[in-house]
Amino acid sequence: MDQNSANQQLKRSLGLATVVSLGLNGVIGSGVFFMPGSGAEKMGPAVLLALVIGGLLCFLISLCFAEVGGRFRSTGGAYLYAREAFGDFVGFEVGWMTCCVAVISWAALANGFTKALSFFIPVLGSGWAQTACSCGAVLVLTAINLMGARSGANVVKFFTVAKLIPITIFIVVGIFFVEQAYFQPFAPQGMAPLADTVLLLLYAYAGFETLVVPAGEMDNPQRAVPRAMFIVMGVVTSVYVLVFYVAIGTFPGLPGHESPIAEASRTFMGGTGATLIAIGIVLSVFGTNSGSALVNPRRFFALAERGDLPRFLSRVSAKTGAPYASILLTAALVCGLTLTGSFAELAALSVVARFMQYIPTCLAVLVFRHRDGEQTRESYRVPMGPVIPLVAVGLCLWLLMEADPEKLLKGLIGLGIGAILYICSRLSRRIAHAKA
Repeated sequence: MDQNSANQQLKRSLGLATVVSLGLNGVIGSGVFFMPGSGAEKMGPAVLLALVIGGLLCFLISLCFAEVGGRFRSTGGAYLYAREAFGDFVGFEVGWMTCCVAVISWAALANGFTKALSFFIPVLGSGWAQTACSCGAVLVLTAINLMGARSGANVVKFFTVAKLIPITIFIVVGIFFVEQAYFQPFAPQGMAPLADTVLLLLYAYAGFETLVVPAGEMDNPQRAVPRAMFIVMGVVTSVYVLVFYVAIGTFPGLPGHESPIAEASRTFMGGTGATLIAIGIVLSVFGTNSGSALVNPRRFFALAERGDLPRFLSRVSAKTGAPYASILLTAALVCGLTLTGSFAELAALSVVARFMQYIPTCLAVLVFRHRDGEQTRESYRVPMGPVIPLVAVGLCLWLLMEADPEKLLKGLIGLGIGAILYICSRLSRRIAHAKA
């Protein structure tokens, strides 16, 4: 396994602080603001239990990403890990699905941005104005990232700090107004909706895996990836539990509310508080869009660099070091998809598709350990032997079994399309070699 292979055209300009910002920005987005209402509608205050289970699952998966990610210096993330562990076909399928997730999730976030902005400009909530605003945000961030990874990373760091300020105010002020009576009954529908609620809330956690993708542009990825994973998951889980706790304890109308955090803040900070949180939502969602603009094109680049997608997608600007062909393709696909789906539909589909990255990465831990033996001790190693990777895979399979069959079918169709593309790619290679 070539652990040290790296694309020398990409500039290594991303330090630990930037990698942590990518992780926090990729995870803390629209979900923490919009999901409490949907989750409470399913389980009442017991949504806290589903939130903790979702956080535990993502933490276990992040441990596996930390161990496997610490082995590589190249751009690619889960695609690269699956390719090295299971061969070209599985690697291609994982890479293809990560590209699908990249486009779907960014389109969901672009639509989520207009939803947040419509609090101040209602006309942006629907119709042509919403479409224009979504595509406009994508194009602005694309232009910034064409100037290089450092430019995109600076935008990410700014919005990471900006989004955490209103969330911190909401928690610090709101915790003094929590009414314990609002936590009764704790589980009005019982525990039957637990799996469905966990799957729903995973959208709020999804995105932690994005920080491993641009490893080819990190200063020291073998150290940065594991350390950043621990910092990000610790901060995110703490923030989410506290935000949900304050929302439940201050706002009795939480279940089913479309903008629950802004409305909860109104109960203890008045109209000023609601406006502050609404501003925080806009900053947060736009910030997460900026992270998508930086990370997602690198997924297409990674596949193209290794010949699994057309080579032109691996073209890098000699001046900025940005993979401009992949950046432009990603922007075009995202703009097209924003026209076809709502925020909720796209978000749910992206969660199911992400399992195509999580499961192979967890299993790759076991494969690399068996293959490399004691060499794995040079970087971070998940404790408890094979227990954590296997538990993580088991929880993923449990949630997939509880998922909407229609979304599972769409995922299978995506895998089928990937298989066809893989066959076409290999046939074209053989023809090219024969002509040569």
